[in-house]
Amino acid sequence: MATLPLNSELVRAANSGDLETVKRLIQAGADPNSVDEHGMGTLLTFHPEVTRYLLERGADPDLQRNENIAPVIVGVCNNYECLKWMVEAGANVNRASDHNGETALHGVAGSAEARSVRLLLAHGANPNARTKPGMRTYALWRDARVRGETPLHRAAAWGSPQVIQLLLDAGADPTIRDANKDTPLSWASWHLRDKSIIDQLWYEGSGVGPDFPP
Repeated sequence: MATLPLNSELVRAANSGDLETVKRLIQAGADPNSVDEHGMGTLLTFHPEVTRYLLERGADPDLQRNENIAPVIVGVCNNYECLKWMVEAGANVNRASDHNGETALHGVAGSAEARSVRLLLAHGANPNARTKPGMRTYALWRDARVRGETPLHRAAAWGSPQVIQLLLDAGADPTIRDANKDTPLSWASWHLRDKSIIDQLWYEGSGVGPDFPP
């Protein structure tokens, strides 16, 4: 069995993208599911070639780190190829953070990364998953709190017509309200999104007329 220092070294090498060192350490007996002294795992990396190698050597794409965030959630923030390898290795695309309920789809919906949204939806991601109101989000580099929103709320705020349409086509419900009783349409209006976005998100009974915004 590998020693803790060997496993910790593997985590550092993986996260720095040093594939040759990763290979050497795995061959020396390091565990591909290693976690270092800070609770960081090997798959929390920006480097797709390292991700692929570790998965081929048995790394678990659903193994959570110390903050209870699965690698597939982190993968959406790091690199499309990393996400792709983890999903194709069988990662649970609906695995939510124990802390705030965020899923991988929440992570990519708040961007214009349509191919990542398409990938997750194709593998069964739930477009109506909701976060846990009041908890800190890891999607932003500041202290922000989630509001019980769905991926569609975030896509509406970001204002990507393509991502919004992908979510709607997959069954996202534009009538779902967050903990503050706000719909995706409300989120779009706060961010002054174009009328085309408003039209996408409009639904009967929304309280928004066909001429809004002017």
